[in-house]
Amino acid sequence: MLERTCLLLFIVHAFAYANDVLPEAPNCGHQIIDSAMELRRVAQEGEFPWTVLLKYDGAHPYRCVGSLINDRYVLTSAVCVSAKNYIMIGVVVGVHRLHEDARSKFYGIEMVIRHEHFEDGKNQFDHDIALIKVNDTVKYSGYVQPICLSKSASLLQPEDKVIVTGWGMNAEGDPVDTKKVIIRRVIADDVCKDKFAKYSVTVGDGCLCTDTLKGFKDYSCAGDGGAPVVVKSGGTWYQVGIVSFGGTCGHDFPDGNTRISKYIPWITSNLV
Repeated sequence: MLERTCLLLFIVHAFAYANDVLPEAPNCGHQIIDSAMELRRVAQEGEFPWTVLLKYDGAHPYRCVGSLINDRYVLTSAVCVSAKNYIMIGVVVGVHRLHEDARSKFYGIEMVIRHEHFEDGKNQFDHDIALIKVNDTVKYSGYVQPICLSKSASLLQPEDKVIVTGWGMNAEGDPVDTKKVIIRRVIADDVCKDKFAKYSVTVGDGCLCTDTLKGFKDYSCAGDGGAPVVVKSGGTWYQVGIVSFGGTCGHDFPDGNTRISKYIPWITSNLV
């Protein structure tokens, strides 16, 4: 009887661990500030606390963004971990301003996992997704929290608004110091595919397309690659995409974002 009890306990703990690897609401997607889908350019301190800055060696250390999905892993684009001309040295959590941010903390890299079918340098951006395992357990606070991942493609419909956060250039092509907030709208897959086809760019089923809101000029730009695309549902924030590709800054052209729900099996199978 004791042996059977021990076996049952082991099974229960094993399943509990598996579920804890990728947190679910209410253990993710929450913040100390109640954000609204309002048109603005700068985040408040503590807002979107899952946004992570990727740091590289060299004179221009900040080139990409990611999202904290649990206390050891950051989700980003495969492009951001594939560059041959610069070396990623770690990630920074809790960042609001790039300079003089006392709440931020740097973590080194234990392992990078790039999607095995991603092909860099071609006019298609399928499987633009990667995981970064940091070298220590990330400590949560009001300024550092994980984001929930959307497992359902039906969470979004065309014309729905989504938010992108990062430290890429603004619409005028100028660098920013404070975490910016970009509001985009979802566009239908067929519309997106038609627009990119004119430039011989293939848009696959794993892509979530967004563009500017009517009457408002707000863009993801250079330095926003890998940034989380998020939406609020039932009081919880969910990541629905990863910024992948698009037009040049300040031009009305769609962004292609890696669709999270398509890659949930890949993400969970690579959290080790």
